Amino acid sequence: MNQDKSKHNSSIFEIPLSEAETITKAWADEGNFIKSYLIDASELKDMIDEKGATYVRVYFGWDVEMEKGREQRLIMVPADEYGNDMINESSEVAADGSSESNIFDFTLPCPPTCAPNSPLK
Repeated sequence: MNQDKSKHNSSIFEIPLSEAETITKAWADEGNFIKSYLIDASELKDMIDEKGATYVRVYFGWDVEMEKGREQRLIMVPADEYGNDMINESSEVAADGSSESNIFDFTLPCPPTCAPNSPLK
């Protein structure tokens, strides 16, 4: 990664690399197979740009139909300024399999999508 300062302004939520390395190593040391998720930035931006969205809430899911070790999934929903999920509970699945639930799963687990040169292994 470019060693220049990030394009964003300073954030109280940004942590040093050494801390990130420590906590990601602790996660792996606990025997967790999934190390990270690759998130489609365009899809995430679309969700963040949803009218009224102030937050993104991430739910953890367990998919028994996935192969062993890959059962964990991340489910995301936009949330309003009060932290309320912005779910369209009246949506139904269309004939083509699409939905307008406002609930998303556009993440890809690592492995296999790991960044080979990342210090956060």
